[in-house]
Amino acid sequence: MEQPYKITGTKITSPYPVKLTPAETRLVYSLQKLFDPENILIDCYFPKPDSKPNDQRIKNHVVSDAELLQIDCLAVDERGIFIFESKGHLGWIFGHGDRVHWTQVSAYGKNKHQFYSPVRQNASHVSAIASIFGTIVPLYSVIVFGGDVTLKVIDNLPPDCYVCTQAELSATLDNITSRRPPFSPQQVVDIRNKLDASRVNPTTIIRDEHISGIEDYKA
Repeated sequence: MEQPYKITGTKITSPYPVKLTPAETRLVYSLQKLFDPENILIDCYFPKPDSKPNDQRIKNHVVSDAELLQIDCLAVDERGIFIFESKGHLGWIFGHGDRVHWTQVSAYGKNKHQFYSPVRQNASHVSAIASIFGTIVPLYSVIVFGGDVTLKVIDNLPPDCYVCTQAELSATLDNITSRRPPFSPQQVVDIRNKLDASRVNPTTIIRDEHISGIEDYKA
């Protein structure tokens, strides 16, 4: 097993190169207090469910950005796999799980901004992990808003999907219960190792292309 990720202040030590936003860094820092650090994976790239790059291309890190999904953070415990999406929006958030766009309101209502539904965004990440494990391991989608934010209206969420602020994260995770018997410590390690073996460590160029693509989409 790779050495676990470690955070000292805002510095992250990782077996893979990582590029995190401040909100993502705060999320990982919090998760290290809630999960075994060895069972946390940060800034992960996985092949899209409909993309099948061969093992040699993955080994040589020549998988194109279009074939990959980036997941902010994964954590494993006896309940299953938690798939985290971190958001750094400020102000008031209005979101409906069945809609394509959510709304951010700031400056006392003067500024409104629509952004792509994080529920839909993370659903694609859940699908990528489900393509590895099928229905054997429960998967939980958790969207975490950091910073000075208020979740004004959040409704119509799909099963096993949770939306919370950074301050609510611990309580939200405590309230998640599995529908199956808990995994043993060895099974948790096996799940974590399978996740690690399935991820792709793309080149810096591909990673920069992915981040640039997100920024272009936001613009």
